[in-house]
Amino acid sequence: MSSDRPPGGGRSVGVPRAAVRRSGGPLVVELIGTPGAGKTTMSREIVRLLRERGLEAGTPVDVARDHAARTASGRAFARLAPARLRRGLLWQLFYALATVNAFRFGREHRALVRHVRIGQRARPIPRRVRRHIRYWFFQLGGRHRFLTTTANDREALVFDDGFLHRSVHLHTSHLEEPDADRVTAYVDLLPVPDLVVVVSANHDVCERRVRERGVWAHSRRLSGPELSCYLANAERVVHTAVQRARERGWAVVEVENGGRALEQIRGDLRAVEAFSAFAAIPPMRTEAVR
Repeated sequence: MSSDRPPGGGRSVGVPRAAVRRSGGPLVVELIGTPGAGKTTMSREIVRLLRERGLEAGTPVDVARDHAARTASGRAFARLAPARLRRGLLWQLFYALATVNAFRFGREHRALVRHVRIGQRARPIPRRVRRHIRYWFFQLGGRHRFLTTTANDREALVFDDGFLHRSVHLHTSHLEEPDADRVTAYVDLLPVPDLVVVVSANHDVCERRVRERGVWAHSRRLSGPELSCYLANAERVVHTAVQRARERGWAVVEVENGGRALEQIRGDLRAVEAFSAFAAIPPMRTEAVR
């Protein structure tokens, strides 16, 4: 399968042929882009659009407590816990359940976890940074598994930092040239989302946004040239990961976010027919794995 996409980006994109609901579970949308491209802003707009299309959509943070409340422990909290404590307790429950699911995800995706673990050992970055990257990959696996197995077929999960975008964290620094073969091998092992949205902006725009909002805690010691190098390498990793996803028949659309007005971006998203098509396609009645 391949994506039907016009040259030059994501405007007026039709329904990719790969845009088929893969199970009776939720619609899964992942975003990817160079840091500073605007994935967080775009994820909020996609959630809003999917809600307009009749789906119960949210990011992992949006829906975490609701999904925790669907479990036996969550129902007990809802009955017994004082209202002022309920939100905090449900968040802690979500964190605990995601951790349990992280181990289950690891058993189900042994080759992927092994690839990540071995790849991080050889990187020329501080051990604490490698440990941080592995930890959040572990958390992503657990959160993804928990949320997708507790969602229903009229819900949509929008990951602005999902598995495909994790390729940036796993393969980018200012100290190393991106290894295209390792990025490609990583993508080959990933769970396939229903749709990938590539958020694009040129290097100067991304760098300006990163500097304006504040550099990540683990990168604050980088000099100006080192940060610029990191972003350039991240752009190369994004290109490689997206190219491989397209080669494998993933549904991929691209939206340019290099400084245009929000209404223009919303118009582009509404033109992505896949969003309407997913809302209209009767989902396959396959039992989700619990």
